[in-house]
Amino acid sequence: MPLDQQLQALAECGVTLSNEAKVEDLYMFHTQEEHEASPFKELIPTLGFEMERGSFAPLCHRLWMCDYERVEDHGAYADVVARLHQMSEKSLPISKITDYVDIEEGKAWVEFDLAGSPIHWDAKVDNDWLDPYIVIKFDKLLKSNGAPFRIYSNHTDFGQCAFFACLTQSEFERFQKLATFKLREIEKQA
Repeated sequence: MPLDQQLQALAECGVTLSNEAKVEDLYMFHTQEEHEASPFKELIPTLGFEMERGSFAPLCHRLWMCDYERVEDHGAYADVVARLHQMSEKSLPISKITDYVDIEEGKAWVEFDLAGSPIHWDAKVDNDWLDPYIVIKFDKLLKSNGAPFRIYSNHTDFGQCAFFACLTQSEFERFQKLATFKLREIEKQA
């Protein structure tokens, strides 16, 4: 299937290249021919990565190939919440994201304002591994505030990475028909 047709099918699921990305950015791991030989198999995971140039912005704002081994210092959890906020098309009025991470001290947390009210989440410290409950808490926040998006994930097929998608229910149903791996609602995995 031609790459442009695959991208069009994904666009119908709300999954598009970010404004910063170019089609050529999709060839960081696989050639155009490889993408076209196995429709969606290589393309969907690739869309979860960041560009390997310039600002290193996400290739697609609604998908994220998240390396769990990412928490090294201050800013790590603020980056996670900012990415989740971006994935959900900033559907929640979030501001003032900050965090504290000290691996040696065994202490980590993230804070932000939601419509002017402070939110504080402590994170479990396990060396430099991300506490996945931060993602689950963000999904619950989306749900409790009436956002149309939910976070779906696959924690088993990508080694130490998890693949996250932030989609509406109808987008998810269309997306899952294209994906060559299964996603589940993150709240059902907690």
